[in-house]
Amino acid sequence: MKMRNFYKPLGNESGMVLLISLLVILLLILVGTTSIMTTSMDLQISGNFKKGEQALYQADAGVERVIGYLKKNTVSYPTTADSPTTLTVTCPAGYSFNTSVALNYVAPNIYKFKMTGAASNSTRSIEVYIRGSLLPGTADGAVAMYGGGPAVAFKTGAGGGYAVDGHDYPVPSDPNCNGNACDTTADASLAALPGLYTVMTPTLTGDVTAHLGGNPPQTIGSSKESTYQNLVNTVIASNLYQTTLGTRANPAITLIPNGTTLNASINGAGIIIVDEGGELRINGNFCFEGLIILRGSGRVTGNGTANIFGSLVTIGHDAKLIDLTGSINIFYSSAAIANLSNIEATNIKKTAWREIY
Repeated sequence: MKMRNFYKPLGNESGMVLLISLLVILLLILVGTTSIMTTSMDLQISGNFKKGEQALYQADAGVERVIGYLKKNTVSYPTTADSPTTLTVTCPAGYSFNTSVALNYVAPNIYKFKMTGAASNSTRSIEVYIRGSLLPGTADGAVAMYGGGPAVAFKTGAGGGYAVDGHDYPVPSDPNCNGNACDTTADASLAALPGLYTVMTPTLTGDVTAHLGGNPPQTIGSSKESTYQNLVNTVIASNLYQTTLGTRANPAITLIPNGTTLNASINGAGIIIVDEGGELRINGNFCFEGLIILRGSGRVTGNGTANIFGSLVTIGHDAKLIDLTGSINIFYSSAAIANLSNIEATNIKKTAWREIY
């Protein structure tokens, strides 16, 4: 009698194995294709991101180019929002950014412009806000009095040289000079400024002929008082000053506030702001290179010997007397004025920026 084999397969399973194999292969193909597509997309995104970043760097390079241009060139800044100033800058080899820039007025001494950089087919644009230079540019004279009631009492007697001279004097070879070693001779090859510049007829006393020089010795012109007021206000509001004098290598802004006195018996360079009620008192030998601003009743006094190379400016007064009967000489110096650009706080500054789309 034959026994039934209950373990005999009911059918051939090779078809099922083939189907499962095909499904596994299909799944692997889908996974591989997806991986390839994902990798390709990631590479494309990465490439686009890289190009975008490169375009942003190009735009940033263009911004620095514009700021450098503004620092090195005399520009007529816009005064209203509807009258932008067009600047044309050069684009060095290897860079790609727009070379024509519209500089727009935002607020007093605040401006903005747009810069676009490019890399391959990608572009990025930046809107930049800048603060203009706080410096007024060139001086108007060895002494410039922009307020009302200007008066100068010059030296008397037969003392040599000038108390106020608009001819261009070089600064001393040694910034730490003392006494007569600080004396220099005007450079006849350089253009001279007026010795005394005012916005209304001044009252002059003393030996004017012997102690006032320049080309012309005295003149009347337009006012820059608002520019200097903005300089002083910004310096004080933003704490851009110090209480000690700067040096030729590191010129600085020194503030003498109301009710204080700075005894000047060492050499210095930069900007001295003698605010309302302050006093710059010159004792002993003193040599200063740069700009001295007297605001309101701020004054310079002393019985020492001083050479001031650069310019002295008065603002914010209805009546002002500069008494130069002592041994204090004020000589215009383009070299001393030019060195003021090394005071970082007064330079053109990028205050804010954002990417625009």
